[in-house]
Amino acid sequence: MSMKIKVAIPIWDGRVSPVMDTAGRLLVVEIDDGHEISRRTVDIPQAGIFHRVNFISGLGIDILICGAISQQFEKMLVASGIRVNPWFRGNVNEIITAYNNGILQNDNFIMPGCGRRHRRGKGKRRGRRTDFGRGRQFKEEL
Repeated sequence: MSMKIKVAIPIWDGRVSPVMDTAGRLLVVEIDDGHEISRRTVDIPQAGIFHRVNFISGLGIDILICGAISQQFEKMLVASGIRVNPWFRGNVNEIITAYNNGILQNDNFIMPGCGRRHRRGKGKRRGRRTDFGRGRQFKEEL
């Protein structure tokens, strides 16, 4: 049984757009059992966040691979049934190939400073200050 999915990537100059919230174009790739079967580029309306979410959802997108994204935008996309994979960077063709080959999590595609702790909400750490004097020491909680 084949598994068709639609993957969307916000693009700028052939690369993943650094900020989803301000992206103007979206690459939509239809994939069937790990093979690309179609590709098209669409302009994202420069309107409010609700209109942008409805537009993207209306395209039938299953997965969004993007760079930085605001929490509100991400939560709204997830609520509309789209799986959001933030903090990615790089050439869109390399990103699609890596996705199809199951190696998208390679650190070469992760935005600098974002590391593994930001992906899919796993491993998030919150700092708690334990010394209120000079030196600003923090204790990490897991």
